[in-house]
Amino acid sequence: MVGIAKYCAYVPRLRMSRAEIARAWGRAPSEAGEIAVANYDEDAFTLAVEASLSCVESVFQVPGGVLFASTSAPYLEKQLSAFIATVCDLPRKTLCCDFGGSARAGLHALIVADAMVKSGRVESCLVAAGESRAAVPESECEGLLGDASAAVVIARDHVTAEIVGSASISEEFTYFWRPTASPFVDAHTGKFSQTYGYVRDMADAIGSLLAEHGLGSKDITHLACHAPEPRAAFDLARKLGLDPKQQLAPLVSSAIGSTGAAEALLALGAVLDQAEPGQWVVAAAFAEGAEAVLLRTTPLVAEGRAGNSWSQWLAAKQPLPSYQKYLKYRGLFHENEGGGEVITNVLEFKELTQNARLHGCRCKSCGMVQYPLAPVCIGCRKAGHMEEVRLSRKGTIFTYTLDYLIANVEHPLPMAVVDLDGGGRIYLQVTDFAEGEVEVGQPVSLTFRRLHQGGGNINYFWKARPVR
Repeated sequence: MVGIAKYCAYVPRLRMSRAEIARAWGRAPSEAGEIAVANYDEDAFTLAVEASLSCVESVFQVPGGVLFASTSAPYLEKQLSAFIATVCDLPRKTLCCDFGGSARAGLHALIVADAMVKSGRVESCLVAAGESRAAVPESECEGLLGDASAAVVIARDHVTAEIVGSASISEEFTYFWRPTASPFVDAHTGKFSQTYGYVRDMADAIGSLLAEHGLGSKDITHLACHAPEPRAAFDLARKLGLDPKQQLAPLVSSAIGSTGAAEALLALGAVLDQAEPGQWVVAAAFAEGAEAVLLRTTPLVAEGRAGNSWSQWLAAKQPLPSYQKYLKYRGLFHENEGGGEVITNVLEFKELTQNARLHGCRCKSCGMVQYPLAPVCIGCRKAGHMEEVRLSRKGTIFTYTLDYLIANVEHPLPMAVVDLDGGGRIYLQVTDFAEGEVEVGQPVSLTFRRLHQGGGNINYFWKARPVR
């Protein structure tokens, strides 16, 4: 049996009210609710890393492959799946591939991972999808797009939902698109796109998948689907003969905005949080056709989630105080965001193990753990007795200061000395904090974020985030 062994979601804590967006432009909101907004130091890659770390740290077997899906990756040319594998401290022989181009990319990666495991190419495979898409201010897309990520591990053992089959429909239909030269997503929204694009293609893919496996609409317990416009999902459910109130999974786009390549995986995770053994589940995504995947939950379904549940991510939110702050975090104001010196690949290579994999060293004589890597122990002062170890990504703040002068989007910026669980002390920026959260003794977890840019390249490093 091959299927999902672990799954995880990550939703940024910041939210922007659709009503606030409409108010900024002097119009009435067309839809209630809010969208999830990545912090100024987050992007599609770091969002995917967050979900991936939770999955990898909870699996029984180290993944032999990493597949990354996104339409908003921060690089047009750079294999970010390999970067994810490095940050997750996976072996150098890990097979890595990137997927993009449409909101179907997340399910494309899932289907490929399933085939890789079934073929024996790898024993298990991590699939990560992250999105942080920008819309033109005052456009119809501005209140539609949200930021989030999801990750799943496909394996043979400890399967919580078996992947039974899949079906595809592919045909040109322009709905959402983004040219290479533009940072903004555009769309032909409205009834025509929903009816003759989304509903038609999704129904064809799902209908053929069910027919292939001898199932009817009443056999499906949950439909977990990518739905850029929530009304389209209800129309799809009705066309398939499903009860939208009972069989349609909670819509990601209604809760946090449409999250592109990550959306179907997020909806699937929300379903698995509540699912019971033996239930049939369909996950589907649309873009120039449709992709549908059929799964059946196993007796281990309750053990599949890694990290917070979907409902916990929705509850752990903090509203952005203004539309201007939203634009600032979207990078639409040209400010000094901490542009720095060029980090050459020579220096990056030299410090990759400690900076990306987060390895320190332990003294074989006195047992002291320290960071960064060093040939001499700062405890017993012995040289040549150090062994490389992987450091914990959790700890507590030993001391901190507030930097009002650093070139950064937000001021003041807390800088903290963190004592890591199991040993080691590290000096880091603090992110995702609320007023009063940065205190001595505060538990923190480490998160991989954007640090600064130099020479046209983005430099990433670990930061401390208060544990709530």
